Amino acid sequence: MTIKFGIIGLGIISTRFAKVLNTVKDVELCSVASRDIERTKKFAKQFKAQKAAATYEEVINDPDVNVVYIGLTHNFHYEFAKKCLEAHKPVLCEKPFVTTQKQAIELVNLAKKNKTFLMEAMWTRCMPAYIKAQEWVKYGRIGQVKLITANFSYRTPYDPYNRIFNKETDGGSLFDVGIYPIDFAIGIAGGYPQSVTGSAQLAPNGVDEAAAFSMKFENGELANLACGFNVRAMEEAYIYGTQGRIILENCYGPQTCTLCDENGKTIEKFKKPVPDGFEYQIRHCADLLRAGKIESDLIPWEDTVASAAIFDALNKQWGINQ
Repeated sequence: MTIKFGIIGLGIISTRFAKVLNTVKDVELCSVASRDIERTKKFAKQFKAQKAAATYEEVINDPDVNVVYIGLTHNFHYEFAKKCLEAHKPVLCEKPFVTTQKQAIELVNLAKKNKTFLMEAMWTRCMPAYIKAQEWVKYGRIGQVKLITANFSYRTPYDPYNRIFNKETDGGSLFDVGIYPIDFAIGIAGGYPQSVTGSAQLAPNGVDEAAAFSMKFENGELANLACGFNVRAMEEAYIYGTQGRIILENCYGPQTCTLCDENGKTIEKFKKPVPDGFEYQIRHCADLLRAGKIESDLIPWEDTVASAAIFDALNKQWGINQ
């Protein structure tokens, strides 16, 4: 069965998604839409979409579209994910899924009620190296996990009109790149942490420009995480256990992971170079739809809701209202 994707929002992330989608077998780009019909037509031609829709709703209500990928700015994720679910249209929503726990719970409950597929496009979870690291943890290769560290920070000039800094588009480092170390820690430790504390450096317009935060999980695991737009940080992510450690080249799209003993000696190394990385989430999404599933086993709703709850906790501490 060929899975036909629709895309709403045709920015940088959707361009990457469409480019990779065209390389994956048994999927097609059916319909696309943006706020500018001429841009939509150009995008459709470039990526061989079957239709250039005039509105987002046209894509959502198209019976030929099997699933809608939401590549809009953060502030529109909740609104259009809800429209899709109300129309019983499967949804693959770009990260961050939404910006508050209340929104996340509402959408998950709607997906359950309407028996409609819903998945956050947290592509890192589908990467083979990340899955291998989870397996090593699961089977006790490093003993009991005690500490997780990860940082996703890069340097870019402050621009209040850029979507990553813009308040109107729910900008800020937490939503844009902080989601990666947060999701990394949740995926390893599991579930919502018992405590979340952090500090942020705010940009002139009040959005978080950089942040550092710590979490403690149910089984005692600690996580020290950071994100930001004002420094270029070391990218390696670490999982420390009582009998060893796991090193991933980064927390947002690792192609390699290394299993070491507690002295740092390499025991095993896993490496799987990939052309992009998005292909794994596209295949995973398509496979779930063919199987009639409404929830991903790699990116479960529980973890998506937990990430949103962490957003709430940190933004409250920083005096940022959502």
